Amino acid sequence: MVQGNREIDAAHLVNTTWGEHLARLDQDPRATHEPVGHLKEFDLLKHFPALRDDLDPSALFPRGSVVSHQAWIGPAHARTGLHHDLLDNVALTLRGRKRFYLLPPGSVEAAQLVSRKFDRWARLSVLGVDALAQRLEAQGLAAPQVVDLGPGDALYVPRGWWHEVVNLEASVLLSGFFGSRRRTWGLWLQTGALQLAHNAGLWRRGHCTCHSRATGPG
Repeated sequence: MVQGNREIDAAHLVNTTWGEHLARLDQDPRATHEPVGHLKEFDLLKHFPALRDDLDPSALFPRGSVVSHQAWIGPAHARTGLHHDLLDNVALTLRGRKRFYLLPPGSVEAAQLVSRKFDRWARLSVLGVDALAQRLEAQGLAAPQVVDLGPGDALYVPRGWWHEVVNLEASVLLSGFFGSRRRTWGLWLQTGALQLAHNAGLWRRGHCTCHSRATGPG
């Protein structure tokens, strides 16, 4: 489980149990004064294959695509910082409401605000969407687009589109990252080599979204 905004702040990963995390979903982190815990990139369909009897998102993807399903499960106010993914994505909300802030490709690059922090499958911004929106407004540029999703709503986010996502209430979202076989396997090899170098301490050591000193349950 991730606490806080690992895209901007230092990654803080916390060990927990499935039951403990679910028990916190309907708690307001502001009332408990605890850091917001967000279960990210969780393979929901692998761990609970019976869900496939009621949930078949295959029709959302082009035929022949390589698809990786990952779930984001968190309470109200859980947040994923501003970033863009290297693969196309269809985000399907299963429970709760989420808000997407969207900026077109090149927005963060033009402002020279792309982070050097390592993430295998995404590129990150050094600023959150609120701070970036203020800069864009000062320069007379377009504000981020805002899309709210409720249960059963799906949003296609093309690769390269910058987005930041916040839970308006406790939410479960299933993302399907997809691409052609050629593109997906090419990225898998390229990013895998960087991940190996990073794990060995040769590439952006200590500056990533994937490592922290994990703590115990709770």
